[in-house]
Amino acid sequence: MKALSTLRSAAFAVAFTSTLGAVSAAETFRNGQSVQGQSASADAGSRIVDVEATKFANVKYGETVSFVGAGGKKFSWTFNGLDGRSWDLAQFAPAGFTSKDYRVYVTKNQLYRR
Repeated sequence: MKALSTLRSAAFAVAFTSTLGAVSAAETFRNGQSVQGQSASADAGSRIVDVEATKFANVKYGETVSFVGAGGKKFSWTFNGLDGRSWDLAQFAPAGFTSKDYRVYVTKNQLYRR
């Protein structure tokens, strides 16, 4: 009886940790889009955020923002992935955009009632 209980506990632990690993490693939705949103054309941003002059950015869900880094590097991003979260800019910025630790806080989508 004790062996059966131990076996159940071990099976549960394996199933639980493998599920957690899959959830935390997922960087895209099932349709292939990024959980942070999607890139936009360089001049599509409704506002410009200077990464070198600020420590973080607050953005609205669905907003397109143009980020400017050191040396005038620029890219735009539409935040239409997961809402109500914060992201490290390095997760979706072009390689070499900035070496600075920078957080982007995305508001909740007002269309969803939670």
